[in-house]
Amino acid sequence: MATEKITFHQSAYSIVLFCFGSSVIIGISSSANQDGWISIILATICIIPVFLMHARIIKLFPEKNYFEIIETVLGKKIGKIITALMLWYSVHLAALVLCNFGEFIQVFDMPETPKLSITILMILTTVYLARSGMRSIGKWSVVGICFLLFVVLFTFATSVHQMHFENLLPVMEASPSQILKSSFEIFTFPYGESVIFLCVADSFHKKDNPYRVFFLALAIVLPVFLTVFIRNLALLGLPMINASYFPSYIAVRIIEIGDFFARIESSISSNFILAGIVKIAICLLAASKGIVSLFGLQNNRVFIMPVGMLALALSSILYTSTMEMFIFLDYYMYYALPFQIIIPLGVWIVAEFKRRKKGQMINTPEDASL
Repeated sequence: MATEKITFHQSAYSIVLFCFGSSVIIGISSSANQDGWISIILATICIIPVFLMHARIIKLFPEKNYFEIIETVLGKKIGKIITALMLWYSVHLAALVLCNFGEFIQVFDMPETPKLSITILMILTTVYLARSGMRSIGKWSVVGICFLLFVVLFTFATSVHQMHFENLLPVMEASPSQILKSSFEIFTFPYGESVIFLCVADSFHKKDNPYRVFFLALAIVLPVFLTVFIRNLALLGLPMINASYFPSYIAVRIIEIGDFFARIESSISSNFILAGIVKIAICLLAASKGIVSLFGLQNNRVFIMPVGMLALALSSILYTSTMEMFIFLDYYMYYALPFQIIIPLGVWIVAEFKRRKKGQMINTPEDASL
């Protein structure tokens, strides 16, 4: 089955919206308090080698997805096991983001509406987008990134007069261990989750440089994360942020522009929806490709709806409350590490070893005489 290709910018913008996903509304997790901006920068520096690894894997196996690469590199038996693990992570991540949606909308917009009703509408939307293909997701991302950047810049510019930048002081009050822990949290959520893009890497054009794709995305994500963090901290202060589940929404809620324009928090909800839809859709698409690879089938689109229903069912049993959802974030970084770092690192090392060994075999005198 032919795979739809997306443009260079669509690839980069999809990664940007994927990274924003839940973090747009939950906020950048930071146990480093007002030194969180240091943790954001440190996490960004640490993710660079990982993005280089992702890009290298794509470069070694152009127009192949992660599951095809895994089976090629590790063989069928081990490849099937790793494929099953990545399939699980894709479904679980979709369920986690879906649960974030349900909790947020129920808490702030529809407190009397059952969360299941909200998540059903959300999963149907994302299933439709995923079934439309990666090209449709790419086009959605181009529109979404424009709106997201506008909202972030607009809310920051219009709230400057209400900000208290002394909330950013004192600098380096947090201990090195707190800053490192916070960096690790940001490294795994949301940066590390971009490993899912390897599962849809067959949508990237062979002529597009994957290194440029990932670094363009990172060049957009970093300043936006810093802007959002500074805006929230300067508006709310550290005690309020620590007491809030959704600090971005609360921060924008208090912005007032003169006497005629207030309550612009709906813009943050729109950002969350735009970015969250992309994240869930890509996870569903990745999971459907995993099923096809695992069972040796052809058409992955027929499995997107069943995978979506599985994510919906899983999201309904993950948490019993919003508090439990945020408590899980403390453990998520350890749970996600094998999927985000250990597995792709192993695939990359074995791929490089086999490539070098193959190159040495070709360069032997016996091969040269042929």
